[in-house]
This record gives sequence, C-alpha cells and structure tokens, in this order.
Amino acid sequence: MVSFYKPKKGVNTGSQKHKANKRGKNPGRSAQVLESQTIEIDSWDWQGLGVSRQHPITFVDGALPDENCDVRIFKQQKNVAHATVSQINKPSDLRRAPFCPIAERCGGCQLQHVSAKDALDLRQEALGTLWKKQLGLEDIPWQPALTGEHPAYRRKARLALDARDKNAVRIGFREIRGKQVVDVESCPVLVSPLNSLLPALRELLLAHEGVRHVGHISLLHGDNCSQVTLKMTRSVSQAMLQALTDFGKKHSVNIQLEATDNDFHTLHHVAPVICETEPGLYITPQANDFVQVNRDVNQKMIAQAMDWLSPQTGERIADWFSGLGNFSLSLAKRGARVQAVEGVSEMVQRARQSAREQGIDNIDWLHLDLTKPHVIKQALSAGFDKVLLDPSREGALQVCEALADVNANVKAKAILYVSCNPSTFTRDAKVLLDSGYEMDKVGVLEMFPYTRHLEVMALFSQ
Repeated sequence: MVSFYKPKKGVNTGSQKHKANKRGKNPGRSAQVLESQTIEIDSWDWQGLGVSRQHPITFVDGALPDENCDVRIFKQQKNVAHATVSQINKPSDLRRAPFCPIAERCGGCQLQHVSAKDALDLRQEALGTLWKKQLGLEDIPWQPALTGEHPAYRRKARLALDARDKNAVRIGFREIRGKQVVDVESCPVLVSPLNSLLPALRELLLAHEGVRHVGHISLLHGDNCSQVTLKMTRSVSQAMLQALTDFGKKHSVNIQLEATDNDFHTLHHVAPVICETEPGLYITPQANDFVQVNRDVNQKMIAQAMDWLSPQTGERIADWFSGLGNFSLSLAKRGARVQAVEGVSEMVQRARQSAREQGIDNIDWLHLDLTKPHVIKQALSAGFDKVLLDPSREGALQVCEALADVNANVKAKAILYVSCNPSTFTRDAKVLLDSGYEMDKVGVLEMFPYTRHLEVMALFSQ
C-alpha cells in the first residue's frame, strides 16, 4: 500500500504511495506548441489518452476513439508525439458534457468528457491489448470490474492555496497542464460531508490575514466524523485560531494544524477518524497516512481479495506494502498468520495499536524496506503459503524477482497483486509469468472515476 521507508526521522530512502489523484507530466499553459495538425483518433490507451496510429503515433489528451480532431503537439520524439485537443471536428457518440462547470480548467478530473462506464470499458480493452502483446496472453481471465458510487466518491482530498494576492485568494486544485490554483467553491466528486464544508471554510480563511500562512488543506471523511488539517508555514493570530476552533465545534469536525516540522496541534477533536474496511474491522488514518479515497470500492476490493486468495486457518500469508492493515486485518480475521510489512514506521505503529484494540493478535507487524533484495530474502525465509502485494506506483519488481527465483525455494502457491499502476504491474507480471506462475484471474478497479488512474487486481498461482 505504501513503499516509503524511513528508518529514522529526517531520512527518506523511498517515496510514499499516493493512489489518490496525481497529475501527470503534461506541460503548463506556457509550454511551446511545436505543431498543429488534424488527425483521426483510432483508440484509447489505459490512461484515457486518444491514440492516433498514423506516423508518428500520437497520444492526445482530451480525445476519444473515432473522433477527428485539431490538435496541438507539445512533445515530439522520433516515433511518438504528445498532443492536446484544440477542436473536435467530428465528435464521438461517447462524448459527454462535463458535469462540473470548471472541469476544463481544474486538474482534479481528466475524463469528465466521457461516462465513467465507457471510460472503464475502453481502458480495460486497452489493457487487454497491451497484455496480449507484452505478456503473450491469448485469453485474459477477466473478472467483472469493481465500481462504486458516482460522482461523489472521494473521502480524502488535498486543497492547494494561493494567497499571494490578498484580494484574489484561490483555494482549490491545480489547473490542467499547469501549476496555477483553480478556485473551487464546490467539488461534485467529494463526498457530501466534505463538499458541504467548503463554503464555510473558505469564508473563514478569507476573513483572516493568516490565510497567507496556510500551505495546503487536507480533508478526510471517516465513517464516524470528518477532519480538516491545515499545513501551516507560520504561526497565525489567536483570532484565527479561535475561529478555526469554533468552526470545528459548529460543524462537529476535527481541526488540526500541521507545523513545518510535521508536528500536529489539535484545535478541536470529535473522535479519532475511523474507516471501516469490512464489517467489524477498521483502520484509523491520520492526515498524512495513505488511505483509499473510495470507500465503496475499497470495501469491494477487500472482499474480492479475500475471495480470490481464500485465506485459511493456519496458513502463513505475507501482506507486503500493508499500510495501516487494509488487507492484513481481514486476512487475520480468517485465521491466517499474517506478516504485515510496511515502509512507514508511524503507520506500522498505528496499525499494530489498532489491531490490538480490535483483539487481533495473529499479525506480525514489521517496518522494512522492500526495495532491498537482502531484506526481501530475509523476510521470505519465514516461508509463506500465499502472498498479497499492494505496492505504490513504483511496483514490486524486487519482490517479484525474489518470488520468481527458482533457486531460492520460496515460491508461494498463490500471489495476489493489487496495482495502482498498470505499467509497473505489466513489468512485474512478466517476471512472475516467465518463472512459471499463471494468471488465474484479473480485474480492473474503478477507484478514481473521471481520472486517468486505473487499478488492477490479479491472482497468480503455480
């Protein structure tokens, strides 16, 4: 779930996973346009980019299959170009008007010009084409996709803030292909309890000069309460602190300040935020912890993982990149002895404490760096019947190489791989397949509808 390893405060030897909505390497508004041309769009890739197969192959942001578009090319390589749509000459039957009035400027969503279902179908088709070519799979064992509620699905978000001009303070998300903050007064993809906080929170901040000392705002909604965390760059007035405290009391939400040294100061506390993973089990994330932003899909994902991996009493199961125990708790509940490995020490400590509070004592919580072969070899020496991997976008190449090593005698009979990056998943899956594992089941997870992010779950067995 997270692949950030921090052996002690101030030392960073990895990178924390963010399944939540990252922007890609698209150019800013000032990027040079190399060429303009008219092209036909043949298909989509798995990220939702239109693909024109004329020479060179061109990936077009904002285009749909079967469209004729005028495009602006901003990156040209020998055989590949990257472009954005400037005009749709012949629209696809799939094209839809965005439901958000600022969708064409805000970088929070990239695929509102097509229905979530059509976007998912097209990207699954693109993945199938990719895997047939790169993995040599003739018949892909597709399972039904996991989907959730639309459009209000996000229970966690981070708002950027630009207060350099005190007369035009902007609070919202970064713009598409740029760094400017787009003012967001309401966000239809946020769950209702968070979206309803935005107007009052904006009014409070704009009323105080200390708004210029707020770096960003983190929002988190749990099953029991919501939390607002303000990252502060400097101290603010007592009047502003009191206003924030009163805001927390009025709206019954936790209010926290995060200082530049990452220490937290609580202004108002309702309760620890609880996120249920399945009936009777929960995790308790803090503001900077990784937590799946889509509650419905996360719970369906856990249920499917338990069904596919079928943990049994007495089995030894490795849950690597375990985070706060999103999967570990469910594996342990079914009687398995679980080795949960995570790279963020604070999350390991909170996961251990949470499991103890829930009466779960058959999980061994370890803080290890799973990018180091010798660490992986040592962890695998305990011997496992099954392995569950949920790595960050960087994937789990070193782990898969260790699991595939025919000379190491550590092969698990089943591996469940949950990926938030189909590109690194494809690379890692090839390692497993080449070593003799077979892909028994695979399905896509719509964790982030209306964005380029796509998640995959696959079951491999010997």
